[in-house]
Amino acid sequence: MNVKDELLSILIEEETGISGSELSERIGCSRMAISKSAAGLADEGYRITVSRTDGYRLEKSDVLSLPMLERAFSIPVYYRPVCRSTMTEAKDLVNKGVEAPFAVVAGRQEGGRGRLGRSFFSPEGGVYMSLAIPGSSIPSPDMLTTAASLAVARAIEALTGIGCSIKWVNDIYVHGHKAVGILTEGLVNMEEGGLDKAIIGIGVNLQQGAEPIPEDLKEKMIFLYPSGNAPVTRAELSSRIADEILAIQGEDFIDEYRSRCFILGSSITVVKNGVERPAVAIDVDDHAALVVRYPDGSIEALSSGEVTLRI
Repeated sequence: MNVKDELLSILIEEETGISGSELSERIGCSRMAISKSAAGLADEGYRITVSRTDGYRLEKSDVLSLPMLERAFSIPVYYRPVCRSTMTEAKDLVNKGVEAPFAVVAGRQEGGRGRLGRSFFSPEGGVYMSLAIPGSSIPSPDMLTTAASLAVARAIEALTGIGCSIKWVNDIYVHGHKAVGILTEGLVNMEEGGLDKAIIGIGVNLQQGAEPIPEDLKEKMIFLYPSGNAPVTRAELSSRIADEILAIQGEDFIDEYRSRCFILGSSITVVKNGVERPAVAIDVDDHAALVVRYPDGSIEALSSGEVTLRI
């Protein structure tokens, strides 16, 4: 480990600050080397203050790095500055024998995936993560996606104060626009049967960076902080999301989910097997299925499919 890496590790550990002389002694280098390494960390985006009373101190910094993620997470976490998809990375780790739970977090994705094979716009500034959960900790596999969406909404509200609503089944909306996408995949144990592991992919449009929004998404998506300067770091938000998803397993959450589902009572279009039908969303049942009523008066509980609001 070089001086800069050792300095960062110590500053993360010593949250109240540490003197230059003690740093020099612990790392085994000159105070000039400490100063140069601190400047190097500052160039990477870390906010380091130096004072007579506190010495060197690491302030809150939205730098996405493995040390900052490990500081925030309560479970093992893997960091990828850039990757095709955190879902793919997580599945690769599972195939290599890495035990769940664990998380994979990326600075940006070049091939982020959404539901129904859609792509997910993943520029710098967002939270892109996948969480692998052992099947034994999931009491209701059929409600995992629903639980995850509510857990993410809770995490965002707890750390930002921004109110979130949910479009069935798992899209999180803010001010009428999509701010979060969630994708869940189950891995089946072929020998014993049943759910072995689940991987939940989450993409949060946290703060807008320099990369322009594609034209076809401008009217559909929203960033929680369009001008940047989010009060929460990506490491903090991703770790809180993981904690909330793990904590909600086994909880009786359907009433809260139902209260956040903003399409209830609205005219919608149901898309199943390529066929579109007008309907009205009337309820979410206790198994998280969307209950709809068609123009002919028939009622159906949808456990899958796509719905869009009719304006």
